[in-house]
Amino acid sequence: MSFAIITAFLFAFSAICNTKVSRLMDQITANLIRLLIATLLLGIATLIIEPRSFHPEASMWLIFSGIVGFGIGDIALFLALSKIGSRLTILINFCTATLVGALSDSIWLGDSIKKENIIYICFIFAGLFIALYPKNLRSISANSYKIGILAAVIAGLGQGMGASISRHANTIADYSNLNIGGTSQAFQRVFAGFVLLLIIFVYRRLRGRHETRSPIKKKPFHWLILASLFGPVIGVSYFQASLMTMTSGESMAIVATSPILLIPLAFAFEKDRPTFLSVIGGTFAVAGVIGMALSS
Repeated sequence: MSFAIITAFLFAFSAICNTKVSRLMDQITANLIRLLIATLLLGIATLIIEPRSFHPEASMWLIFSGIVGFGIGDIALFLALSKIGSRLTILINFCTATLVGALSDSIWLGDSIKKENIIYICFIFAGLFIALYPKNLRSISANSYKIGILAAVIAGLGQGMGASISRHANTIADYSNLNIGGTSQAFQRVFAGFVLLLIIFVYRRLRGRHETRSPIKKKPFHWLILASLFGPVIGVSYFQASLMTMTSGESMAIVATSPILLIPLAFAFEKDRPTFLSVIGGTFAVAGVIGMALSS
């Protein structure tokens, strides 16, 4: 439980850093550099801490998980952000990921969610919906709205399935009496996502499909470092650790509160004043997290 709660905080800080970076350089390049930094740091940490944490079959599933979650999921996420904005994107993404993770674990891995936890997950969903639902849907273009909704759902599918696939990899490793820690799992997943994103980046460059922006006045390197640390490095490591003690649905439900945690951070860093509905929604979501913690 504590791993998932810490992950929610780390992902919230990572979102602030990613926003800073996205305003200084194009998103594909920024995400590629972010995953490169994360791959290097996680690779070094894995070689030092868990040099024997690789398993032929389990590692292949972790790589597949990284392609689904960090590769396809992140691409869809950035598309959704550009079409319908961060609030609605995050709402759909996390809710879809939690539902998909829970269903996938139940069908594929044979796990079950406690009856009381279903109620608490509904509390979290209700809180996210109240706090993050956009004010003026009519101001959004119909085509952009549909594309954004679809992209956000795909991003949630990638994130939820990625989590479930990771747990399947853990099951295979446990069967072979091998413990693959959170750091090693994060490295293998992030590395796979980085390779996929690198292929897309090179393809876009060869086809000449890259954004042209004015020269950068401020260097975003320190924000890239922080984004990598809070997100793919420490954040994903804690997230993978949470999947070793909880089901994907339960873990994703707690991590889904990170948008709520973003409310005070956005006010502090971006002067985004929280609304009354944000406070009410945050109360519902936090109540759900506390309920899940007590039931566990």
